[in-house]
Amino acid sequence: MAHSTLANQPVHMDTADFLRHIEAAFKRIFSDGLNLMHYLPENKWLELKRAGLLLPFLAERHGGRKSNQFEIQEVLRIAGHYGVPVTLRTGIEGALVLQPLIEFGNPQQIETGLDLIFNGEGGGLAITEPETSGAAIAREMQSYYEYQDNGTVYVHAVKYWQGNSQSDFLLVAAKERKNGKLSKTINLLLVPKQYIDYETLKSEGLRAVRYAVNRIDAAIPAGCVMKLSENEAAGLRAFQNIFIRSRLQLVGMTHGVMEYIIENLRRFVVNDIKFVDHERRQIMKRHAVSQLLYRFTCRHVAPDQAVAHQLMEANIIKTLATEYTYGAAQILQKLLGAKGFESGHPASNIAIDIRPFTIFEGPNDMLYAEIYDQFVRATHQEKAQGIKPDKNQTLLQRLLSDHRFTAVRLPERSEVPADIAGFLQQHRLGEADAAEKVFLGKIIARLFVWAQADSQDATALLLTDVRKDMLDCQELGV
Repeated sequence: MAHSTLANQPVHMDTADFLRHIEAAFKRIFSDGLNLMHYLPENKWLELKRAGLLLPFLAERHGGRKSNQFEIQEVLRIAGHYGVPVTLRTGIEGALVLQPLIEFGNPQQIETGLDLIFNGEGGGLAITEPETSGAAIAREMQSYYEYQDNGTVYVHAVKYWQGNSQSDFLLVAAKERKNGKLSKTINLLLVPKQYIDYETLKSEGLRAVRYAVNRIDAAIPAGCVMKLSENEAAGLRAFQNIFIRSRLQLVGMTHGVMEYIIENLRRFVVNDIKFVDHERRQIMKRHAVSQLLYRFTCRHVAPDQAVAHQLMEANIIKTLATEYTYGAAQILQKLLGAKGFESGHPASNIAIDIRPFTIFEGPNDMLYAEIYDQFVRATHQEKAQGIKPDKNQTLLQRLLSDHRFTAVRLPERSEVPADIAGFLQQHRLGEADAAEKVFLGKIIARLFVWAQADSQDATALLLTDVRKDMLDCQELGV
């Protein structure tokens, strides 16, 4: 097969040996250092892939490893110790290219994509459009393809802010156009590099990932079209599932970066200064929350199982993982003073490179509002049982009865602190306005993690931040 190089990869190692092998590969390949102010060298990236970096993302039937969510999280975490761009590129090509390719591609598309990934510069996923960047992509997306005959489609698309933008191919999200009208259904197209024009973006950070504006205006073989589903609603759900899974897995990236922050904290920051020790403690509290989020994904997500029912959990992981990692990075940069502002310094790179994570794949404030909406609506389980949440319920009643919370809640978390419980009793399901939803979503997200917290550091930070969110929410009515 075209990806025959996989035959020599460590697909049969047990998990512990495989992860040691990946750690050793990173140390060897980056032994002469890594400049995160420039694009990652393609030869080194290819060497990492050939060492097996992406095998946990690849289904076993295609030469990957046995389904194991822990391994996916671990390779992302290990990559995070080499900087944000390294783990981001791992996540892009693993979660946003390999996994959709295997799930939705036909045999020829899979064969082509795997060959380019494991023998070339790989691929990226092209979703965002310059004119509708923050809008609902299903409704606002203007990229389209149109069948010219049985063997050709004309593709018109303008995309930007996708990582790996100058790789060998892009999976391009677009709608089919018929009789001058765009379908509501989004499909993916595997578009080779020769059909894509690009203009490199000058980004403030993440320079090692290489972003661009990509334009496609060409007739290409119709075999590039990946039909996510023949059913319009099912196709949209399939498209959304790509991002649900990506958000659930994102904590592997952020947790690795959090550990990288702590490594640099120990390397650069002086001990035995009282205020510095306080700030160090604040970083460790954020790390404790990160550990809980990481553990949740390892325990409750599987690469070969559906994730549509975990949208609320995915948004909680995405928002809190990125918020707390960015917060830890800011503290590290502050503690280093002017040194932390030097171009290319690890602390400067981390702070600049991690910030877009709070914006990409949905700005966090927007996702907090969505968390609230998902919390007050019927869950997949309730819909299957014909249950509709009682709109007269308080948020506290919903919280204590929602199976998404009860499934992860520790016995000692059966009672919410009195002041927080009192606040939640003042709000009924569905009564919040748009601004309130943001802060209530933050509270729900933090309480979801608090419910499973077995760490004093995590508990203290989460409850402190819940109380801050309560004050912010109350100020809206002043």
